[in-house]
Amino acid sequence: MASIRRSAMAVLLAILLSGCAGGKAAQSARETRYFRLASSQSENYVTNQACLRFCDAVRKRSGGSIIIEPYFDSTLGQDTQALEQCCFGGVDFARVSATSAAQYAPQLTALQMPYEYTSDKHLFRVLDGKIGRSALDSLEASGLTGITYFYAGYRCFFSAEEVLGSVESMRGLRLRADESPVMTGPVCLWGAQAVPLAEEDLAAALRSGQVDAAEGNLPTYVDSGYYRLAPYWVYDRHAYNADVLVASSQTMGLLSAEERKLIADCAAEAAAWQREHWMNAEVRAMMHASRSGCYMMLMDDAEAARFRAAAQPLYDSLTAQQQQVVEAAGRLADPPGA
Repeated sequence: MASIRRSAMAVLLAILLSGCAGGKAAQSARETRYFRLASSQSENYVTNQACLRFCDAVRKRSGGSIIIEPYFDSTLGQDTQALEQCCFGGVDFARVSATSAAQYAPQLTALQMPYEYTSDKHLFRVLDGKIGRSALDSLEASGLTGITYFYAGYRCFFSAEEVLGSVESMRGLRLRADESPVMTGPVCLWGAQAVPLAEEDLAAALRSGQVDAAEGNLPTYVDSGYYRLAPYWVYDRHAYNADVLVASSQTMGLLSAEERKLIADCAAEAAAWQREHWMNAEVRAMMHASRSGCYMMLMDDAEAARFRAAAQPLYDSLTAQQQQVVEAAGRLADPPGA
């Protein structure tokens, strides 16, 4: 009798354990959550490679319970549309330019002023410290959670007909710029006509002659094929720029504190990888453009100072809070002669 009872109990225990295992498996399957990440440029673009690393790291470290699916080439909309959707939870994550995100966080405008930084190291000190973190945190009021920065290199001018090596060479030009005062403002102050155009319309505008020139970073110049249409490039470095990885605050509210930390850690690691590899991408892009016949010139310091002086009214137009941000960023500049 005791043997029968032991056998019955063993069978019952096996059934219970099997049920628990099945329940856990079903629960695990139910807990797998899928999110979407919007980004422009191609999958091969170095920052999108960092986005892929971010998504893969989140999947692995969450044990497959958090799946972030990336959509490149502006499949989910350009930066403006992606941010709008992100505010309301239509898109969960977005990698966008800081210029685009600045419409939701005015502090970001103060971090993108022309000739504000003395080097990329100066920029990194600002972004990686309290100033950069405060700017990201200010997105929260608009329903966005700032996660990290990606380095977007220095922005330079490129044109179809001649190299833009002086303030005088800018006069009368039709130059494509992002639809942001921090971009259109200095273009007008330098004597050119700012033509606000979406990124996807620039190639056609260069072909048709709607615009004479544009500005951007070197990897985008090559990745988007602009070097074929506007082969004159000047290293003026009028802006050191950044992209931001943001999340919908609604999406982040669905995650536990531990999961949010996991997201932040994976993003920080992807950003560190991207920063290192961006430098290599710039060198490859420079070599490709040069070998393809592009004329590439370095602007001297004296001419850059003239551009900076001409842009002073833009600095004067900042709010008191934005001017404080600019002043704080200036205190982190490289020492003279560094």
